[in-house]
Amino acid sequence: MRLRMRLAPATAERAGPRIRHLIPPRAADAMIAVAVAALGLASGLGARAQHEQMPLAAIPVLTAMGLALYPRRRYPAAVLGAVAAGVVTLIALGAALGGSFLAVLVACYSAAVHGSRRLVIGLVTAAVAAVVLIGIPQSFGFGGSVIHAIPVPTILAAAGAALFGLLIRSQFSARTAQLTVMAERAEWATAQRDQEARRATLAERLRIARELHDIVAHHVSVIVIQAQGAQRVVGREPDRARQAMADVERTARTALEEMRRMLGLLRSPDEGEDTGSLDVAHGVADIAALADRMTGAGVAVTVRTTGEPFSVPEDIGLTVYRIAQEALTNVLKHAGPAHAEVHVHYGDHLEITVTDDGRGAAAVLTGAAPTGAGRGTTGMRERVAMLGGRFTAGPRPGGGFRVHAAIPRPGTLPARGKS
Repeated sequence: MRLRMRLAPATAERAGPRIRHLIPPRAADAMIAVAVAALGLASGLGARAQHEQMPLAAIPVLTAMGLALYPRRRYPAAVLGAVAAGVVTLIALGAALGGSFLAVLVACYSAAVHGSRRLVIGLVTAAVAAVVLIGIPQSFGFGGSVIHAIPVPTILAAAGAALFGLLIRSQFSARTAQLTVMAERAEWATAQRDQEARRATLAERLRIARELHDIVAHHVSVIVIQAQGAQRVVGREPDRARQAMADVERTARTALEEMRRMLGLLRSPDEGEDTGSLDVAHGVADIAALADRMTGAGVAVTVRTTGEPFSVPEDIGLTVYRIAQEALTNVLKHAGPAHAEVHVHYGDHLEITVTDDGRGAAAVLTGAAPTGAGRGTTGMRERVAMLGGRFTAGPRPGGGFRVHAAIPRPGTLPARGKS
């Protein structure tokens, strides 16, 4: 039978940083060595005091066998050889082996637990041979003078200690493997959490970027258009110019309020500021007010609603509002004098369609454009995709531009992650 053993570092002190010793290993080894040496010395002196077979020269041998156990972890083969040499010396001196019994057990156990592959194989072979060739025949009364001529108890004790050490070694190996698997699983779980955190951070950054784009691009575009109109008519129509500047002020205040709301959402709640009143999201009901503001800025906007209205969750309502806002802002910036229509339809999907009869939108969004152009369209598409809907935008065959989004009705939404 082929012997296979995993002899990677598997001792208790090598099993990993999680194992803690009440006593440092070297201190424990020193204590064991001194204790075994003291017991060997006491055994030898006691045997002489009782006039047993114990030559005086055997006493230092018993003491040395105990002290030789100190480096048993680092040099198990050398320690085993030294103890074996001590046993042979005691036999040659004609001394009783009882005092060396403990040193033999510790040496064989240490060799099995801490030894190399070759040493372990040799111990296994010797232990099995001792049991088969000595232990079994002796138990049946065979062997005669040969059995009685060798130290059978010492050899069998050494074989038992070696086998017990192999059992302990296998336990250490199993624990080491378990700790390794647990460490790998912990690293994998940590990597997964880090990846999820990065994905969540990226999703939040994209959401904030879309919100900031929609707020800044819309309101600043309206402010620019109104300020330009005021400059053109300030000489001949001062009342109209004042009205335009009043609209500029109102639009700027609205932009500031929405920016404060966004900053309130980004600020951590432990800063002590009440941000609850700032977290007021726009929804479908705010599209009419948006159309009025755009009409005041110079784009005639009509709002049409069809279908049977139903309750709209906040995230869907905000998405529909931002689509209307971004589409009307593009009409204001690119379409020139135009009329726009916002059509909201309640059905199996909540649909919003923004069309205009102006010019320029298609050219700017699909042809050569300044840096950053088209980000609003990308943001609209991302918002709708996150809700499991469909989005299209492009020039109309008869002129103008059309933006359309269809979002599944609440209750039929596909499962999606929270962003």
